[in-house]
Amino acid sequence: MKDKEVAKQSSRVSHNEKISSRSFYSILKSSSHKLDATEVVEHFKQVNQKRVQVLSALLSSYLTTHLPAAINKRNGLEDYRSNPYVLLASAHIMDLADAQRFADFLFNTKLYMGLETSFGKSIEAAFVSQYPLNPTTVQMWTDPPEKGTESKALGGLAREEKAAQRTESVWREIDKACVVADRRYMTSIKSGPNCINDTQVAGMTDAIAKHHLRWFEQTKKTYPKVKEMDLIIGLTYGTDKTTNNKENQILVKLLTKGFVQEDPHNKPGVLIDAATRTIRVYRRVGKDFWSMIGDPAQPSATQFVFLEILLALAHALTTVVAEADLETKINSRIQALIMGLKKLMFPRKSLPEWVRKDFNDVELFWFATALTSFYDEGI
Repeated sequence: MKDKEVAKQSSRVSHNEKISSRSFYSILKSSSHKLDATEVVEHFKQVNQKRVQVLSALLSSYLTTHLPAAINKRNGLEDYRSNPYVLLASAHIMDLADAQRFADFLFNTKLYMGLETSFGKSIEAAFVSQYPLNPTTVQMWTDPPEKGTESKALGGLAREEKAAQRTESVWREIDKACVVADRRYMTSIKSGPNCINDTQVAGMTDAIAKHHLRWFEQTKKTYPKVKEMDLIIGLTYGTDKTTNNKENQILVKLLTKGFVQEDPHNKPGVLIDAATRTIRVYRRVGKDFWSMIGDPAQPSATQFVFLEILLALAHALTTVVAEADLETKINSRIQALIMGLKKLMFPRKSLPEWVRKDFNDVELFWFATALTSFYDEGI
């Protein structure tokens, strides 16, 4: 009887945890952003022209070096391998029947994927460090000095040894940190709403659960006046409703690792450590992320920051495309791709009769292109 009662209690706890998780997910997904032209106009009134110009210059400098490099690193067809199964489907659906269209498609796809990764780094390098705007800021957003110290300790190690040590890294998941008044804010920045995968969920959850107290202890040594710490999972674009839910899974998992909801009614989605009640964890997405970057202590006062970022980016890219002569570089890469694709066709006489009968020239072209995904040389 006693065992049955224990089992019932365990079942009730498990059931309540599931209900709690579902309720917490609904809280996290409840926020909604509706485009309102009037609201955007009001935000524009707060945008600082000089700051946009500074941001644009910083990004132009960064991209002038890195954008051409992203284009130049790919030469022949072997550098444009894609998923062969998706490639065949795309070619058929989009009717990519000639080398020119196929080359454009391959180039644009790879360029987009490469830029999606590199722009995350450029956003961190050029933009985040220009904030917060709060007058009580002690330290602007920057790489945590503790992370730099940890990285220097690996300086003399071989690549394999570094890889082994990184798995034990304390500061690996923290990208930027700042101090405003007596609170330190630390953020792990992901570029968008679908960038966190299951492996990263496990890694980030484990890092926060294992290291949050150590982060706080080391923070107080570096900044003795700090009394509290916020850990923020940041996504640079998207909305709460459009994420793949991975950032929310991190928060839900932390509810079983020493964190509780601080105040579900007044601070929805914010966790706090149950032991000291000085370390908070939450996530910020899109506009809310940039408001937090603008002023983590009072994000409601800096809801215009995302406009400064977009304006600076638009202006910077116009400058970079002209100065770096990207059009010439892009055209040369596409021409090289076209030449490579034209060489792929099999002589029809070399193929079995049934292949010659069942497959037309366009289908064989698609087949030959997909074939390159399985070879290193001779492409």
